[in-house]
Amino acid sequence: MNSPNTLIATNAILEPPIETRRTLAKTKTRRALLKSALQLYSLDGASGMSMNKIAKGAGIAQPSFYNHFDDLEALQHELGEQLKHNYLSPIRMAWINMLKDYTTLTNEQFNERCQHCLTMIFDAAFQNIALFQRLIEDSLGSSAMQENQRSTMGSSKNSHLVNKGLGRLIGEIKEEWVEIFIQGLSSAERTFDVSEINLCVDIATAQVHELILGCHHGRYSRQQAIAMLCKNFDALFSSFAQTNSKG
Repeated sequence: MNSPNTLIATNAILEPPIETRRTLAKTKTRRALLKSALQLYSLDGASGMSMNKIAKGAGIAQPSFYNHFDDLEALQHELGEQLKHNYLSPIRMAWINMLKDYTTLTNEQFNERCQHCLTMIFDAAFQNIALFQRLIEDSLGSSAMQENQRSTMGSSKNSHLVNKGLGRLIGEIKEEWVEIFIQGLSSAERTFDVSEINLCVDIATAQVHELILGCHHGRYSRQQAIAMLCKNFDALFSSFAQTNSKG
């Protein structure tokens, strides 16, 4: 039979230190706040977000929000960084390598790689299509809102959040795509002008976004959309190739 001292020692080993429990609890609450914010943004966009609503969705009182984030913009920034990382990390090297190897690939090899990369992008969008649509809407409205604010010198309660945090996410992802193109083309020792890459990225992202929405609305299948994008991307990529040895 175990002695009382043995039981106390065993319990001390099984139970994490108080500081560790506090850290775990704080991490859990922080994640709950981010999840609540993501749900609100997906439903109502930046204008539907408030610290009170986010805290309520996470099951905490609003004053406790400040134990985890300085303000609403800080929360949006962290959430945006997480979404950007989760989206780009699985596909970054696949695109870089496809650009690097482009001139050595056969048509079949290129289509196989391109279809794989595009499938990952479509899968990411359809994991939360409501979020995807909100991000596109905020991205399209951001420029007009900035111009309006400059002319009126005013803003609505949450309009500044459209131009920051999640509202800027599509623009930041496009900047990351520019870097991906630069890395891929540089690895292939190809010459290029950054303005040409910017143009290519703008064209590619516009097409991808439009065809994802087209699939969502049932105008055509995902397979049809990806096949068309592969053809279009082949043409875009070939503009950077000094020689095209694809057979």
